[in-house]
Amino acid sequence: MAGTLKRIDGTREEILALLRRHDRMGVEDLARELGLAGATVRRHLDVLQRDNFVSVTQVRGGTGRPRHTFSLTEAGADVFPHHYVRMTQRLLGEIVALGEAETAGRSGTQIASVVFDRMASRIVAEYSPRVYGATVADRARSAARLIAEEGLDFEVMDTPDGLRFLGRGCLCTRLGDLPSALHPCEHDRRMLEELVGAPVRPLAPSDVPYEFQCGYAVV
Repeated sequence: MAGTLKRIDGTREEILALLRRHDRMGVEDLARELGLAGATVRRHLDVLQRDNFVSVTQVRGGTGRPRHTFSLTEAGADVFPHHYVRMTQRLLGEIVALGEAETAGRSGTQIASVVFDRMASRIVAEYSPRVYGATVADRARSAARLIAEEGLDFEVMDTPDGLRFLGRGCLCTRLGDLPSALHPCEHDRRMLEELVGAPVRPLAPSDVPYEFQCGYAVV
């Protein structure tokens, strides 16, 4: 699937990426984000609809013509690379490598914490030498691109309140029954902090845009 994205026109690739981030968008919203005329965006959307990468929904409200919004189809979502197999292999490797001293007397939640901690440490050791950039923002974007190879999908955004890591498909959402003290997202926070070389703190759920599952502020 990773190769599919490269065969799509650059502007259409940007449209798919925006729809992935925002879930649903209208032509006017897309045109504003892309800095293009609405008619140009519409032509690209026509091609993406023809190829079954996007679908359209008619939204009625108030007077005037109905508004149309666009979203990714399953085929459109599959255009983006998935690396969950690699992440699963890394998790299994850490579990197999656990010694008796690391598991004896520990609950399943505590063992999970050890596994995530070791996995985060290995990712930092592997990718830290490859993170580059003269500024924190540059290093944050470099780190996000690198750990995407692990299936850790973080988007770096400049906001009025500062730099943000916003994540999708976070492991914490799949293991949400873990107590907060042992939450795997804490390991993600430490991993990002060490990769970027600047303090990172978790965002409150209310501060995370709805299309993302977790968020961190670089401070």
